[in-house]
Amino acid sequence: MDLNEKKFRELLGQYLNGTLSPEESAQVEAWYSSYDTSHNTPFAFSNEKEEEEAHRAILKGIHHQLNVQPQKIPVKKSGNRIKVAAAAALVLMASGLTFFFTMRGSKQEMAAIMDSTAVNIIEVAEGKMKLVELADGTKIWLNAATKFSYPKQFSEKTREVTLLEGEAFFEVAHETNRPFIVHSKGLSTEVLGTSFNIDAYNFSKCVRISVATGKVGVNRGKEVIGFLTPNEEIQYKLLVNKSIKSTRDGSAVSSWRSGAIMLDYVDFASLQAILFNNYNYVLKTGKRDLSHLHFSATIRKTDRIEDVMKLLSSINQTKFSITDKTITMY
Repeated sequence: MDLNEKKFRELLGQYLNGTLSPEESAQVEAWYSSYDTSHNTPFAFSNEKEEEEAHRAILKGIHHQLNVQPQKIPVKKSGNRIKVAAAAALVLMASGLTFFFTMRGSKQEMAAIMDSTAVNIIEVAEGKMKLVELADGTKIWLNAATKFSYPKQFSEKTREVTLLEGEAFFEVAHETNRPFIVHSKGLSTEVLGTSFNIDAYNFSKCVRISVATGKVGVNRGKEVIGFLTPNEEIQYKLLVNKSIKSTRDGSAVSSWRSGAIMLDYVDFASLQAILFNNYNYVLKTGKRDLSHLHFSATIRKTDRIEDVMKLLSSINQTKFSITDKTITMY
């Protein structure tokens, strides 16, 4: 085992032990997001029963470390951190790590990805936005509560970045021989030079990819999900692994950059996340169950929260009260 493989194994082991820094943990998660749905996960067991027993034992330890309740679903459908930890543990049980370095590029390229000095991690706070300009001339607008990672130096063959959580609008500098690839929630969005938006907030349980200009290809591992041209959008539903292609006004896909928040028939749980991400207010219900309600409206980040709630309450004939940073809708 060479030095690169040793470092790689150490990072995975430290992730399991919970001793990595937030930046290093995000780095491991960014790496894993490229592989968790690619169907190339190593098969380290002789049969399904043996694999299931190992998963159960591994998850028991992970649940203890993360202080979460065991779930009766396959490991690959758990949260990112659980998926990464379980996959890392399975890898450590396997005979070697060669497959990691052969799946995508050379050992040197993988070592560069895992080198903490080669990756930038950007986190945008609630209610904020940020513009990132990459060395190749690409511009990326990051919406509130977004987490994004990119290498300080791209490889000679590709330009790959990862949208870990949140929403981003990309204006990609054109390079014919070096595609730009965005990884997010198991999907890979590939372009040569165009502008498009990716909405991958956890609360929505789907990834929405919308094109303003140019052409975009969307893949899930080796599976081609589809191609998009201006005014087209793909919604990929993560829980059922299904995609829906539709039309959407390309000029509106990044209206959030000017402060607009478009609510497109969002449910109550999504509304809670949106209000917290953009206004830093916690929304809860009174005795009345509002989980069945949906909301469609356009609001702005500069609007007073009282005005926002008056509009939202009028949609479903509800009432509200505000105390400190908590909104109660009933």
